[in-house]
Amino acid sequence: MKKFELVIGSPTDYEELVVYIRLDDINICLIQKEEGINRIKIEFFNEKEITLYLEEFLDVLSKAKNELLK
Repeated sequence: MKKFELVIGSPTDYEELVVYIRLDDINICLIQKEEGINRIKIEFFNEKEITLYLEEFLDVLSKAKNELLK
């Protein structure tokens, strides 16, 4: 079973913290709020094709957003 993991980071390219969403130890995207909390963006990394279950991905996106807004 694939396992999602959230990692909070502070890359030098961003003024605000970001949350990486990892799947089986691979960064698949990051969530960032550089334009404010009403303009949160998801940035997907250029990876091979990945198939995800919608409900699981929506759940992890919600958790990532909550971490970002703490």
